[in-house]
Amino acid sequence: MRDYKAAIIGYGRMARGHLHAYKEAGIPVIAAADVSEEALTLFREHTGSEHTYTDYREMLEKIQPDLISVVTHDRLHCPMVVDAAHCGVKGIICEKPMAMNLEEADRMLDACHASGVKLTISHQRYYTPQYAQARELIAQGAIGEVHYAHAHLLPSCIHTDGTHTIHMLLSLLGDPSVAHLIAQVDGHSGDTYYGHRVEDAGTAFIVFDNQVSAHLSWGLASRHPRIPLEPVQNFRYHRFIVYGDRGRLELDGDAPVGDTPILRIVRGAEVEAIELTPRKGAITQEVEDLVRSIETGCAHPLDGQNGRDVLEVIMAIYESARQRRVIQFPLNVKENPFLAMCEVGDFPSDRG
Repeated sequence: MRDYKAAIIGYGRMARGHLHAYKEAGIPVIAAADVSEEALTLFREHTGSEHTYTDYREMLEKIQPDLISVVTHDRLHCPMVVDAAHCGVKGIICEKPMAMNLEEADRMLDACHASGVKLTISHQRYYTPQYAQARELIAQGAIGEVHYAHAHLLPSCIHTDGTHTIHMLLSLLGDPSVAHLIAQVDGHSGDTYYGHRVEDAGTAFIVFDNQVSAHLSWGLASRHPRIPLEPVQNFRYHRFIVYGDRGRLELDGDAPVGDTPILRIVRGAEVEAIELTPRKGAITQEVEDLVRSIETGCAHPLDGQNGRDVLEVIMAIYESARQRRVIQFPLNVKENPFLAMCEVGDFPSDRG
């Protein structure tokens, strides 16, 4: 592996994970950019580097890093990725969600393609043991032929938080193409998250080209205390159940709750607990795969197109809520339908 140098745009909480990942991968992080002087002071303390900037474009021009992590609010991803691609970096790790809408996602992909830059979208849970092993078990036929899946998400925004859940659902099912979906959302609370309006709850039914289908619920729809049909709150962040003709796989999110094994296969009355195998840090593996992709030309499992596919599902969910109808794929709507609904008053805020 040749020598690489990295830099970070946006030195908030998640950036610490990127810094650790680069260090674990043996790649020095030599600079950071942030509008907060407090954040830059922390970076200097954490790295010993004095290369800090309040203007990320100045950092790109002066430092000329090989790798960039964009760890900023959702609305900033597109311009920062495009600017980094034009400045000659070799690889970009962009935090999730990829962009605010499909128009931005396409601008990012076009800029990276034109400059020969490898772009990844950091759905890093792909690499953590329970998710990686669940994906491998399903692919190996541990539950037979898959025909249905169910996913619950505790946070209320399918765009900013649920992008992980959509990505993992697609990943567990082998990344099938979506045929169509129908969905509904509730966005009346007026809540904002990372500078934009978000919904409070939602539900979606998704059908894939291979005739597998999935149901997804999130926010208040997944954690109402008076719905005792199943223990949907007995998990961390999100939960998945994948049904096959020889059993089902159950995955209880990011960390165990109580004594129930976080990953298990259920066949009738038999419950098989899956022992997890420790692995390197998730973002470390993402960084290493990015370097491998740069050096060999191989596809990255979290590449920009993969991120766009996830975003397309999210935007289609919002468009289905707006149109009150089934949405066929591919989606030809470039704006963010949820934000558009908020702007025209379809979701007046309960806060007045």
